[in-house]
Amino acid sequence: MRVAALQAELAGSAAGDLPRAIEQCERAGVELLVLPECYFGGMPPDRPVAEAVAMSHPYEDLISALRDCPPRMTVVAGFTERSAGGRLHSSAAVVRAGRLAGEVTRKLFPREPAFSPGADLPLYHQGDHAFGVVICNDANFVEPARLLALAGARILVCPLNNDLPADVTRGWALRTRSTLVARAVENDCWVIAADVVGTAGGRKGGGATRIIAPDGRVAAAARAEEPGLVMADVEVPDRSFLERWDVAQNPAVFTKWLHHVSGQRDGS
Repeated sequence: MRVAALQAELAGSAAGDLPRAIEQCERAGVELLVLPECYFGGMPPDRPVAEAVAMSHPYEDLISALRDCPPRMTVVAGFTERSAGGRLHSSAAVVRAGRLAGEVTRKLFPREPAFSPGADLPLYHQGDHAFGVVICNDANFVEPARLLALAGARILVCPLNNDLPADVTRGWALRTRSTLVARAVENDCWVIAADVVGTAGGRKGGGATRIIAPDGRVAAAARAEEPGLVMADVEVPDRSFLERWDVAQNPAVFTKWLHHVSGQRDGS
């Protein structure tokens, strides 16, 4: 299966790069395209901006923007969502043939004050392959990716938006790339990450767009300072190595883990 990830400008879809990216994907036979977090509307700096760009179900503007996609191509698109309860989320919609392919994924651990956390990790399918979505900061935690892998995901899609103060971006650049490799290797999954790039108002995009194989090999990566589209052919083995790492096989380790988790909940 051929997959692609778009490294976009900080402005997101406002930069107007989507039509060209879709055209490139169609020519190359891409089946799964990943766009950055908050690609539609951009990363909102505060709640008023988030309110202004938020979309509610059925996300008509987002679906309309993807109307020219080939019917066989699935797109994972980041946007600001207004949920039924009026809360705002950094979400990702999975769109195929002009329709939503299941529920949206909402960021579980948002650092942005405008966003409320999500609570679910939906599983999606592209052909015979199951995949899950891990949005930006959620990739810094072991649990979301591991839960998706245990549920059957063999591909982890990571919409990123490392739109950060320039000094923070420099400090996080290597860590972000290393974290993506870690999620791939420890879960025996392909990782497809789409990030933003560029500078504006003292902020800088991280440019961590890449496609990583389950053994940690970087199959494709965008240039750190330039927008663009990266592609790779993904081959998913029939059998995953993940079952070899079940901590329940060692009761002592499992008991220690449970004790640690319960201690955190109790505040001890």
